[in-house]
Amino acid sequence: MKRRDFLKVTAAAATSSMLGCAQSNTDSTTPITTEEQRALKRQGRSLVALVPVAEYDDNISGKLFEYEEKLSLPSLTGKKIVIKPNIVEYRNPETPVTTNAKVVKAAIEIARHLGAIDITVAEGPGHMRDTEYLLDVSGIGQVLHDMKIPFVDLNLDDIVEVKNITGFNKLNDFYLPKTIVDADAVISVPKLKTHHWVGVTCSMKNLFGVVPGRKYGWPKNLLHRKGIGNSIIDLVHMVRPIFGIVDGIVAMEGDGPINGTPISTNVIGISKDLAALDATMTRVTGIDPLSLQYLLLAGLTVGNIQEDEIDIVGAKLAEVKKQFKQPITLTDKSLLKLAADAGS
Repeated sequence: MKRRDFLKVTAAAATSSMLGCAQSNTDSTTPITTEEQRALKRQGRSLVALVPVAEYDDNISGKLFEYEEKLSLPSLTGKKIVIKPNIVEYRNPETPVTTNAKVVKAAIEIARHLGAIDITVAEGPGHMRDTEYLLDVSGIGQVLHDMKIPFVDLNLDDIVEVKNITGFNKLNDFYLPKTIVDADAVISVPKLKTHHWVGVTCSMKNLFGVVPGRKYGWPKNLLHRKGIGNSIIDLVHMVRPIFGIVDGIVAMEGDGPINGTPISTNVIGISKDLAALDATMTRVTGIDPLSLQYLLLAGLTVGNIQEDEIDIVGAKLAEVKKQFKQPITLTDKSLLKLAADAGS
């Protein structure tokens, strides 16, 4: 079944009985899941590439091409592709809030290399901002202009009703932007950052940016109230990204995802298993992925998160791992009670 057809059909698994519950965003208790939900998890071992990249002026796409065969990256020949970076906000040139423009450029070059004939870059910023301004100050707008790539603001796109096939956030009927639904494949291209509500934001949390603000508010308020972790996993199964590319060359530590400070890990992560990718990149930050509720849920229903289930190529984890400063919410979990009504 084609991806766009999959998104439009009524999945048998999407029933009101599928009400898995994540107790809190950083609760390490095993989440409640159903047999149908667990059956959606990918089978077999997972492969993650940790690609050393010293700086943004390096030949990023050339370095990533070296891992194409090892990762068995899929052919995108003749396909319509959406690249989803993180363009949530802007602070100043030194604060790494957004996916770096040169990583976005590399993702476009990879999509073209794999055969894509129709590429769009799309994002729905979590804050109600002038998106043209964000594109300009992040440098992404110039990249898109130079490469003749269109941009779609997913907050304002036409919306399509789809089935929430996992139903963790209890929203059985969901609305996604038409640009996402009509794509043959989506590539998630986030910035690696600590996150005050979920611990670490990576390729799966990045999918919050496909949620249309015109329907769900800013910063996607309804999904905060329904449980951020639950909604992350629901989005993974509705959007089904074909692979993820994580910008960790300069990451963010501390009070992320907006007000943290830069920390260099000089690595890009890439994998077809977004659960394995995010668990590995979380280990790069020195945070235990098994302590984060949404990653535990991903490990049951999306892919592999245990170290002994993931093969790493490229740099060794120990070579790029750094102890990131953690958000205060990871140590004072009483603050997580504010998450439903607070910013993204």
